[in-house]
Amino acid sequence: MKTPLTEAIAAADSRGAYLGNTEMQAIFGRMSRAQAGLNAAKAFNQNGQKWAEAAANHVYQKFPYTTQMQGSQYASTPEGKSKCVRDISHYLRTISYCCVVGGTGPLDEYVVAGVKEFNAALGLSPSWYVAALEFVRDNNGLSGDVAGEANIYLNYAINALS
Repeated sequence: MKTPLTEAIAAADSRGAYLGNTEMQAIFGRMSRAQAGLNAAKAFNQNGQKWAEAAANHVYQKFPYTTQMQGSQYASTPEGKSKCVRDISHYLRTISYCCVVGGTGPLDEYVVAGVKEFNAALGLSPSWYVAALEFVRDNNGLSGDVAGEANIYLNYAINALS
């Protein structure tokens, strides 16, 4: 999985050398952001389910047809609503992993790589998840470096889905 730390080490190792100045700067940058990343992950852990439920309700209001379309993947049934919250929660959990490792590797490997095929197979619209993630980004109550760290990965996921 790619992270700033693994990339720095891989770059030095591919040269058969000790860590150079560039790699040390990458590592130092990650270490200086590490506390904010861990606090962001903690906020996701404590609030993720609540954020996912609120984001799902936002999606239902923004796209009311999602509560009228028939099928288990839509929010017209309790099962569909539960699935919607679960799917949003999956994105938020993966984003929390990014906050821990300090890189987009978890999103790239577990979400972005197959999201187009997955959404096409299930008839899901990326715009629903974009709206949900934007809602979480704009309403999570985080501030300072913690918000900055969380927003890096929320914005990455939003851009990947757009």
